[in-house]
Amino acid sequence: MSLKSQRTKLSSLDSRFHCSIIGTCLTLTELRKIYRKVKLFSKSTLNDYDLHHLFVGFARESSYANRRVQKYLDKKYLHVIRQFAKVRSVQVLQRMWQDALEKGDVAGAYWALVTHPAVSEDLLDEAYGQIHMLSHLSSASARVDMLELSRLRQRTKELEKQIADMRTDSQNRLKEKDEIIRTLNDSLKTATKKEEKLQRVKTQLETDEKAPIVEQLRKKTREFATKLTVEQALAKRMQEQAEQWKSSAKYAEERYFSLEQRLDQTSQERDGLEATLSNLLGMECPESRTESKNCPNKDLCGRCILFVGGRTSLSRHFSHLVEGYNGHFIHHDGGREDGHFKLESSLSQADAVLCPLDCISHEAMKKIKRYCSNNTKQLVMVPRASLSAFVNGLNEVVS
Repeated sequence: MSLKSQRTKLSSLDSRFHCSIIGTCLTLTELRKIYRKVKLFSKSTLNDYDLHHLFVGFARESSYANRRVQKYLDKKYLHVIRQFAKVRSVQVLQRMWQDALEKGDVAGAYWALVTHPAVSEDLLDEAYGQIHMLSHLSSASARVDMLELSRLRQRTKELEKQIADMRTDSQNRLKEKDEIIRTLNDSLKTATKKEEKLQRVKTQLETDEKAPIVEQLRKKTREFATKLTVEQALAKRMQEQAEQWKSSAKYAEERYFSLEQRLDQTSQERDGLEATLSNLLGMECPESRTESKNCPNKDLCGRCILFVGGRTSLSRHFSHLVEGYNGHFIHHDGGREDGHFKLESSLSQADAVLCPLDCISHEAMKKIKRYCSNNTKQLVMVPRASLSAFVNGLNEVVS
């Protein structure tokens, strides 16, 4: 079998690869960067879906925009392309692709593989199917929750360290305050003793006023009076400093209690995320517990809720939630098995529609948007096909 000598261009690839290449090998930030350089349209802003759809169209054309995308991908994944370029065996290509899948770094390997001159149709079909299924795995939402949970745990550790540092600092300040108070008390005792001694001297002066030593005693009295004034001024300064330390200690205590409250709040958020993550990972969700927790003050008044996309295994949990809100639930998988005809039938029955952004086909999304706009039906877009996201979307419908 003869092999091609050059890599396949983006526009020459089968059109089924364009969506997966644009979605897997380029980030939204990179797409917007390229869009600004090749901008040919009057519309100033595009949402994420429209931007993706636009570049999928570019990929099919032999245009300037297509060449910019081709050049950007080749530059971004130059190192991976050079590694794949050394290979001429389909078996070795397949091993390299499997290694990339196991490491979770598939973007560069996917681009290098589908454009490789020696790649076989079987290997292309296999890689396309694996990338397609990766885009539909709900583990992406679980990883997001796990990352958020990890962030909260890290934040909890930081707050605990801050509390420990504040506690140590507060204790040190309290010790310093106590030492200052003891010093002030000693100074006050000394001043009191001196004042008492001065009073005795004054009494003795009054007694001995006519004695030959009166002038000498008056001189000593003036000296003692001067010393008393100095000691009283010192005592006043020490008292003011003691008040400042008391104020600092009070602020440290208030700061300590505030950090404890923040730690409690963070712990509660962490517990809530752990509970939601447990449900996402397959834990049982009894109907009685779901209803008692989410539905006391919510009422759909018999309205019908349609959820399009997501995993079929979660639909029974969604159904329990909707029934707990006094409503009816319909699920459509977004076109993979149920079909577009059934989607139109489901839309006609629904009073409100919920769609996850991460697990639904492009065609189904376009049809739902057009139908809801033309028929004035409420459409709620949820960020992912998870139980917690569905609850938030359902609350938006109820409110």
